[in-house]
Parts: sequence; structure tokens; C-alpha cells
Amino acid sequence: MTGAQHRPPRHAQPGPTPAAIGRRLVVVGGALLGVGALGLGVRELTVGDPVAAAAGRAGLPASGPPSPTPTAAPQASPARTPSHSAGPSVATARLVEAPLLADRIEDLMERRGGELGLEVVDLRRGEAFRVQTREAYCYSTIKVLILTTVLRQAQEAGEELTERQRSLANRMITRSDNAAAEALLADAGRDEVQRVATMVGMDHTEIDSGWWGLWRTHPRDLGRMVDTLLSRDQVLDGGGRASARFLMAGVVPAQRWGVFTAEQRAGFYVAGKNGWGPLPDGFRVNSTGWVSGEGSEYVLSILSRSNNGFAYGRETVGQVAGLCHDAVIAGLA
Repeated sequence: MTGAQHRPPRHAQPGPTPAAIGRRLVVVGGALLGVGALGLGVRELTVGDPVAAAAGRAGLPASGPPSPTPTAAPQASPARTPSHSAGPSVATARLVEAPLLADRIEDLMERRGGELGLEVVDLRRGEAFRVQTREAYCYSTIKVLILTTVLRQAQEAGEELTERQRSLANRMITRSDNAAAEALLADAGRDEVQRVATMVGMDHTEIDSGWWGLWRTHPRDLGRMVDTLLSRDQVLDGGGRASARFLMAGVVPAQRWGVFTAEQRAGFYVAGKNGWGPLPDGFRVNSTGWVSGEGSEYVLSILSRSNNGFAYGRETVGQVAGLCHDAVIAGLA
């Protein structure tokens, strides 16, 4: 990647600060995930150099753009047990070439504009494909890490979540309630979130004293975050992982886009979390989660910037998720 990035002030009020974001790279080499090398081959997808700017916490909306309020409480699907406990994980999957998927994503982004980074990991085949970008803003996807931290703390103390914590966790994940996230983060502490992020292996995620929505991450780190909630006792025991997946499966209808696009195909189960928010250079629209069904299982994480607002960006992310779903079904290699 080319270009130098000048990070915006963490506590500035909204206002543009020039930054060279560089170019997206589709990694098609044979390097393992978690290794610094990007692989042998690179396809460049050209984008402009947008203006990046941070917004102060007080200047950001509490819950992103308005969306329809569901008429009934969300009904979560069963906390299905992942089936790959003896198989590959996000961290051990092998990067592969997926030229057809790369072409389709490139064509789509040329038509729709904006900026995109993603990682999809086929957990049955142990194969991964990335569209690589520089670090991007987490927005509400990071609420899964906050939940994981609270669950880990309770597990270490040999306790259950309190009724208050369970209520806050439900609101934070299923409705993306920012006030609930603030309360749980205050309970857990930022140092504890950093500790758990290190346990998870999120070594490209920055946790600082600023607003959590503007912490920065990579699709690879989001994938590891989701993978922690699957079949391994790396951070949480089985009960904690099932609790987190149950909440992520119960996201309200208005927020079931992005990785939830797989639900449009019969027989697929999704546990995910989306995030979104405005900045001067466009809307950030992110999605991460686990998809299982019909003999397939994968983790997908997308970080994007839309030039044309939230609804347009949400549609773009849904189309990208659909392309990734079809590619996993057919085989990434």
C-alpha cells in the first residue's frame, strides 16, 4: 500500500483533517493469517484519497441514522453450536486466490464507489480471502468485544452476569444501543477490553481513551473477534460463547443487513453485528458475523465507506456479502 496516513485528533470536534488512505489491495498469496507478509500476488483496486476526520463523542448521534422500530421484541434463533471445533479457525486459515470473487467485488465497487475492506474465512475448507485496507473505524461492531470482555470477567470471577448486565448486553447487541454500550464499558474498564482484545489476537485494533466508535480495527481482527465465540475455549467457555451468539442471532429486523444477507438463502443461520455512522467524508457502514448452514460455515467481516449515505452504503455491503456467500458455497479456491 502507498501513501502516508495522518490520523485525526482523537478528541476533535467534527471537521476534516486531510489523510491519504491509499489503495485497497486484494491479497491473493499463500501467506497464513496473522503473519505480516501479504502474500505473493496483489491486485490493486484504485480509489481516491478521501478526507478522514474524527468526531468528538459529544458530537455524534446516539444510535446512528434513524431506522424503523420493530413492533415486537427480537426473537433470537437457538445458540447453535458451531460444527468446526476440530477444524480450522480464522487465525489458521490459508489465504487463497479467488479471482472470480475479486473481479466481481472490483466491478461492484467501480459501479457504486466508496471504499471497502473485507475478510471472508471458509471454516470448512480452512481458506480465507481478503480485500485489504488500512485500519478503519469500528463503530458498533466493537460492541461484540465489549460483550466478550464482560463475559470473560464474570467467568474469571466464577459468577453469572447480573440482571442489569444481561439487560444492557441485550440492548447493546440486539438493538445497538449506545447508552448500554457506554454502561458496560464503564463496568468493564478500557484496560480490561484491551486485555481481552490481546487474548483474542486483535493486534491491529486500537483501544484508546476516545469514543469507542472511533477506535480503529481491521477486518481480520473483527474475524478473530467473531471466531472467539465459536468452538474454542480460548477466551470464553461454552456457556459464554453460546450467550454471545444467541444475542448476535437476535438482532432486530431493521438491523439485519450486511452479513445477515445470507438469511435470504433458505437454511442459513447468522449471528452478527453491524455498525454505522457519519463522518465528513462519508458514512462508515460495517458488518461482521458467523454464517452456517447447508454444509457451509464461514466468518465474514466488512469495513466500508459510502460516498452516498447510509442506505446506499448498507445496500452496497449487502451486495458484497451476497457475493462472498456465493463464493464460499462454490469454494474460494
